[in-house]
Order: sequence, then C-alpha cells, then structure tokens
Amino acid sequence: MKHFWVTVGLLAGCSAPYNVPTDNLGRPISSVKIEVTTIETPDLDAEEPGSRYVVRRGDTLFSIAWRFEQDPDVLKRRNELSSDLILPGQALRLRGEVPPEPEPEPETTTTVRTPPTIRAELEPKREPQVKEKPAPEIKKREESRPTSKAPPVPQLTGWQWPVNGPILKRYSSKTRSSRSLQLGGKAGTPVKAAASGRVVYAGDGLVGFGNLVIISHKGKFLSAYGHNQSLGVKVGDVVERGEVIAAMGSTGTDKVKLHFEIRRQGKPIDPVSLMPERKS
Repeated sequence: MKHFWVTVGLLAGCSAPYNVPTDNLGRPISSVKIEVTTIETPDLDAEEPGSRYVVRRGDTLFSIAWRFEQDPDVLKRRNELSSDLILPGQALRLRGEVPPEPEPEPETTTTVRTPPTIRAELEPKREPQVKEKPAPEIKKREESRPTSKAPPVPQLTGWQWPVNGPILKRYSSKTRSSRSLQLGGKAGTPVKAAASGRVVYAGDGLVGFGNLVIISHKGKFLSAYGHNQSLGVKVGDVVERGEVIAAMGSTGTDKVKLHFEIRRQGKPIDPVSLMPERKS
C-alpha cells in the first residue's frame, strides 16, 4: 500500500500545476503534421560578394571577377593594380569606389615620308649615310627585349560554336546556373575556342564548373568552357578561333556536356546572339 500511494502522489504532483489530465498518461501522442512553406527567390545568389576577397592558390584576377560577375577591368581599377598579377593571401576589394578609366595613350607620331624628288632638293649634297644605318638595329634590340607584360589579345574576327553537339539547355536569365548554353556530345570530343583571345583561367578551382577554361577577347568579352575531361591550354596562352583548347567531359556534373558561357563587362549574355546559325 505504501508503494501505491507514493506513485499516485508523484503523478498528481506532476500534473497538478499544469492541469494535465492523468487519464491520458501512458497513451501514445498523435503525430503532428508538419507544414512546409517554400519561398521562391530566383535572385538569391550564394556567391554574393562581401566587402573583400582573399586570393587563394589557383585564383586569377579573371576567375575572381567571373565568380562574382564583375568586370575584370573594374576590379583591377578598384584595387589599383598595375597588372593582372595577384598573389595568394592578397586581399581584393569587391565593393567601393572605382577610379575613373585612364585615358588611352596618345598614338605615336607617324613619320611623313617626303617624295624622293623633293627630298633631293631639300637635303644637302653630302648626306651622312653612315649615321643613319645603326638606327634600325637599336630599335630591333628594344623590341626583342623580354617584358613582363601579358601578350596582347588577338583581334576579335568573329565567333563559332565550340562543339557541334546538340543544345541540351538554352540560356535563361532566371537563375545564375541557367545563364549559359549546355551543349551535348561524347566524352573526349575536342572543344574549340569560340573566338580568338588569351587564356586567363584554366583549372578546377571554381565550384560547379569542373575543369574550366576562360578566354579573354577584344571588346571586353569573356567566354567560358566548363565540365571538360582535360585541358589543353594554360593561363597566358594566345589561341585562335577554332583552336582546340580542351576535351569534353563530365567533371563537376552528372553527364557529359559542355558549359558554354559568354559575358561582356562581367554580365552574362546569350551566346546564341553571337553564334552563326545552326540546325539544332
């Protein structure tokens, strides 16, 4: 009897302050249906930049600009960089004031050649021929002197399709991942440069693109080729339109395809608007 009264006392003490009915104790609690509310935010960007970015190994100025959809020239001016060279551990400002674009350098003065008949009348009879000969040699030595500047970007003479495979997914401005063309093909298919330019990134450091090549073109255009099986170029290489730069693959994705994207001044555009017409 003593044990019985202790048990009841405990139950009554636990339930009394909260008015819990003791007749429901020991019964299973019915499950509660969970309601899930989905909020669609197509403009939400997981790579929204903060105030600065610390350079990591494998980064280039262009890959950082690509990651945050910025104009490489603007990023360069904002950080007052004299070249495209950046180093691991270096902090780059992604926001803030941008110095004005420098004025183009004045063109060199063109030497006007005087017709031979007039020159013969103006020049003295005793022309010092020996002093004029060394000039071309000095100029040639200056031109052959190695410099640290990157090779110039070739002229943009037109665009071509990087592969002949079908269009698996067309360009759309709705989400970040849809601002490109997804082109089909077989693994190992040669990927060609869509236009002449200079390779500014070649690697797998950008999440979601696999083995990626980015090429800089005249007119502030950038073209990108992702998910490659292997890469055939390196940063600094100058490539011509139609030159093989990679082999198709499935790195960073679930099937063999080519992520083909074009941006101008950091903003994605529809590649089809620049490409020649095709059947598929």
